[in-house]
Amino acid sequence: MVIEDGQITENLNSEIVQNQENLSSQESQPAETVDYSTLSLSELISAMEKFCTKELVETNRKAIEDIRTQFYKRQKSETAEARKRYIEENGSPEGFVFDSKENEFKEVYGRIKELRARLLEQKQKEQEKNLKTKESIIDRLGKLTEAPESMNKTYAEYRALQEEWKNSGDVDPSKEKSIWENYHLQVAKFYDYVKLNREFRDLDQKKNYEAKEQLCEKAEALANAKQIVKAYADLQVLHEEWRKIGPVKEEFKEKLWERFQAATKVINKAHQDYFASIKQQEEENLRKKTALCEKMDEIILDLDLTQKQWTAKTAQVQEIQKEWRTIGYAPQKQNTLIYERFSKACDVFFSARKSFFGEVHEVENENKKKKVALCEKAEEMLSRTDWQEATSAYIKLQKEWKTIGSTNFKDSQKLWNRFTKACNSFFEAKKEFENKQNNLLVENIAVKEGLIKKITEISDEAKDEAMKALSAIQTEWANILVPASAKAELQNKYNEAVSALLKKLNIEKSQADDWDFRAKISAMLLEKSGEDKVIKEARRIKNKLNTVQSEIHSLENNVGFFSKSSDASKLIANVEKNIEKGKKEIAQLEHKLQVINSILHENK
Repeated sequence: MVIEDGQITENLNSEIVQNQENLSSQESQPAETVDYSTLSLSELISAMEKFCTKELVETNRKAIEDIRTQFYKRQKSETAEARKRYIEENGSPEGFVFDSKENEFKEVYGRIKELRARLLEQKQKEQEKNLKTKESIIDRLGKLTEAPESMNKTYAEYRALQEEWKNSGDVDPSKEKSIWENYHLQVAKFYDYVKLNREFRDLDQKKNYEAKEQLCEKAEALANAKQIVKAYADLQVLHEEWRKIGPVKEEFKEKLWERFQAATKVINKAHQDYFASIKQQEEENLRKKTALCEKMDEIILDLDLTQKQWTAKTAQVQEIQKEWRTIGYAPQKQNTLIYERFSKACDVFFSARKSFFGEVHEVENENKKKKVALCEKAEEMLSRTDWQEATSAYIKLQKEWKTIGSTNFKDSQKLWNRFTKACNSFFEAKKEFENKQNNLLVENIAVKEGLIKKITEISDEAKDEAMKALSAIQTEWANILVPASAKAELQNKYNEAVSALLKKLNIEKSQADDWDFRAKISAMLLEKSGEDKVIKEARRIKNKLNTVQSEIHSLENNVGFFSKSSDASKLIANVEKNIEKGKKEIAQLEHKLQVINSILHENK
């Protein structure tokens, strides 16, 4: 069978075009990605270390640069965060040091750069060597048609050159197309020149058919591969091998190519679907990150917070940041923008937080100074023995303590313990003193009982003498102190004795009322919170006094208007009577106030 002119060239060129289109499709696909933004500095260095081999350094160029970008981003953010914490804890950045691991990272990245340089130099040398080899093969193919040889030997040389070409390696991409065109031109010339007989041609095409059929089987098997990116890369190797295999019989050519292309389409579709799913995931990541940005925008909208609210909001923001780190990349065009938006919102929040706690720190320091001063005052007064005045002073300090705001947690309990220790020490000393005094006052119980007996023995024959004796006893009674436990009972007995004497003497109502009022106030003092009750009674009397004085003043002002009335004299007499009555009541109320003041003074 004679091969028609140009038939081989046309068939081979058709396969060249199809393989070049497939290679172009490969170059347009993105590489498989890993989310390095979630890794720590040490983990990024380890990830970079894995690519320090000649097999991985070139095929993972994008991943390497992605690691480098993420390293410096994380280093910047962690350095800034550590510096903030250092300043918050120490008050200034002086002495701040942060182990960023940058030198360790540069060492690994430097090795990758050196390895790339060596590989590039080696690759260029190999491509130059391969180009010379291919040019030599093309030259020798051309010479097969120049000298007549036996067909078996010539065909054997042709197959050897074909195998040598297959194993000769890649050349510079800019020269690849032309070198392939020259090669196929010489192959076409060889077939055209020698006009292989059917036996040799059938044998060659049979071998080519078997080889391409195996490639079809391998391509079809890739459809079940779990790692689609690797399967896609393996498919490109199969296409390269397909291109290097010679033609098959025309009757099998189209069917075989369609089978190979069908398997190719399955892998390409799976590859496209894989990256479509990645794109879909990136869109979902963008949605999630946008939602987190919106949460941060809502938080920083109102930062007028209390200290407790700041603590709660900080925990909330930290949870949002933690969630952010679990989310992968957004689409490339939006990834940087959404990160900058989130980072800016976080910076606004933590800047405001720093400002707030700076002011809180100043207030707490001022409160600490005030509380230290109160502690020192409380400690200075521990030696005082003017118990009444000192007690008032300590109570004043305690009230002042309550008006002072909080200090930092570290100082709060320490200062409180110091202050209460001083106060408790004073009141314990006072209690001990009072206990001793009470023991000394027990003897006075008998003295007061004697005074009560004297009242019962006063004769009712001479009223004036009896009242003088009662007055003297009352003065003596007020100046005698007894224990608090006996005071109420003695006072009641005393009041009963006085009331009985006054009744026996037939004392005037006003004088008796005065004695009764004194007894009432004295008894009131003996009750629980007695002094407060007496003061409340004095306040009631004072209010009544003010009311009566106001009424008299009003009556005195109105007297002038009554002269215009026909019954003026009658009205004026009535008003003057009310004025006189009011003045007597005023005198009584003022006297009661004097009595209360006198009794309060006697009981201090």
